Amino acid sequence: MDQSLTPEKPDGLPASPSAVALIRKFVEHWGMMARAWGINATMGELFALLYITGDDWTAEDLRSWLKVSRGNVSMNLRELLAWGVVRKSHRAGERRELYRAETDVWTLFRRILTERKRRELDPTLTVLDSLVQLSEDDPELGELRARVEPLRQFFGMIDGLSVRLMALESRDIIELSEILAMDEPAPPDRPKEPGGPV
Repeated sequence: MDQSLTPEKPDGLPASPSAVALIRKFVEHWGMMARAWGINATMGELFALLYITGDDWTAEDLRSWLKVSRGNVSMNLRELLAWGVVRKSHRAGERRELYRAETDVWTLFRRILTERKRRELDPTLTVLDSLVQLSEDDPELGELRARVEPLRQFFGMIDGLSVRLMALESRDIIELSEILAMDEPAPPDRPKEPGGPV
């Protein structure tokens, strides 16, 4: 069997060609999204493969399916574990480590948001805060401060929103989505065209 066309699932059961096509499309898209976000494409593909299949995978199975090096798989699995979106497990009597993705979407979102906040938003706020403080005592820096301060306020607002989002539980999100999904009021009737139907 050509594994590039119909790779086997980690439990050894062959996947159907239509399932393989869907999995490949999902995995490839996550690789493209990862690159757009400044993340290693293999990291996105590894997570996507673990998530979409919902199975336990060995590092070797992942390497074989994605056709990447062992080192690439190992490095990116470590990163996914650090983000908290993949977990490691063992089966009794088996020495190989198994990997499985977190599948609760809200848990995933919170963990990704927490990591992005730590890596990107927090350092940006630190720099903006220090720039504003440095410019406060120097009248010559007033114009620069006037440009930095709105950015600091905006990123501070985003930070506050992300903190509130991360504190919500899954049940809170369901209530919030119901509120956001409420129908908007219908637009007022348009005025009738002259000579149109009454």
